[in-house]
This record gives sequence, C-alpha cells and structure tokens, in this order.
Amino acid sequence: MCGRFGVPFRGDELAAALDAQWRGEPLQGPRWNVAPTQHAPVLFLADGARRLEMTRWGLIPSWAKDASIGSKMINARAETVAEKPSFRAAFRKRRCLVPMAGFFEWKRDGKDKVPHWIHPAAGPVLTVAGLWERWHPVGAEPVTTFTVLTTAANGFMAALHERMPVIVAPAERDRWLDAEAPEAELLALLRAAPDDLLAAHAVSTRVNDARHDDAGLVEGRS
Repeated sequence: MCGRFGVPFRGDELAAALDAQWRGEPLQGPRWNVAPTQHAPVLFLADGARRLEMTRWGLIPSWAKDASIGSKMINARAETVAEKPSFRAAFRKRRCLVPMAGFFEWKRDGKDKVPHWIHPAAGPVLTVAGLWERWHPVGAEPVTTFTVLTTAANGFMAALHERMPVIVAPAERDRWLDAEAPEAELLALLRAAPDDLLAAHAVSTRVNDARHDDAGLVEGRS
C-alpha cells in the first residue's frame, strides 16, 4: 500500500531531475506529506517529450458519477491491473510515473502503528508506476487523476508491510510511459524493487495528520 508520500522539491528542481517540462502550473515548493485527494506532480509522455503536471491523487474512472470513488482508488494492485474494469483501460493507454523522494508506511508495534519514512538508499528521486484518467463531471471542468501501483513487498519492505509501490528504474521510465509498449513488457516491469534500493527509519506520528507538511516529518524518532 502507499497512502502518503513526499515530494520535497521545487518545481524547477524536479523538472531538471527528470529531464521534463511542466504543463500548466508547476509544483509550488516542497511537499512532505501528500495525502489522497490532494494534487501532486505526475510525469507523462506527450508527443515524445516528458511532461510534468499537477494531478489529483485517487483515480476517478471516466464512467464515475461523482468524485467520491477516487478516495478508494489511490492504489491499484499490479497483479490484477490488466484485468480489473476500473484500471484496465488506463493500464493499456494511460500510464504515468509518480515522482517522490520517499513514502510513509506504518508498522504495527503491539497496539500501536509506528510510521516509517522509506526513501532511496542513494539518489534523490524515485519514480513509481501509476495510471491516470481524465474525468468529465457534468457542468464542470475535466479533472485529471492518478493511482499508484503496488506489488508484493520485497525482503526489505516485508518487515514493514506486505505491499510496496512499484518503483520503475530510470532506464525503464520511457518504456513504462510509452503508450504503444506491448503488454508483456509492461507486466514485466511490475515487480518489487531490489532489496538494497531503499532505506527506512521510524518517524513522528505527526505525519498522521495531513495538515502537517514540513521537513521535520522525515526526521528520525528520538
């Protein structure tokens, strides 16, 4: 599962790191605690070029009658994404990458759940496999939304949670974004990351409140 993540970059920093240009309003300053239904940067491939766009987290299928379904569709399971009605059309033609510096996961400790910040062991930016849709509500402007793909945890993550985001390596980013990529090649990318890719440490429960959004959220617990 992936329920919170951080994008602690300026818009120009993120564009440079991903060799991309912004479409529309760029990211306005660092975000440390992105929560479902909030907007976050998403990377697309358009006319052969990488484009970043602020997009609402929680996929709303084109056939949805209202936006409420989006809060239940923040994640899509890699094992069923090619067949599940809510995701299969987007999987074929509307794939994206969700850049982040890391994500939060909660580990059960007795009756408590202790939040952890999971981040690259080296390097500033992860790109996580995602899908996007454009929803056209009656009488209102279209809304672009996304979901994050998850898979079974690798050996490292298994100590924290049974699921983890699908992390796409830099060399595989354009393949995932290519609308014409064969399904077999795409499915091969939906695997757990190597055990040595990530590091983690326990953090304050302040992250539980989405109103908190500062660098202190990723500092280790004392």
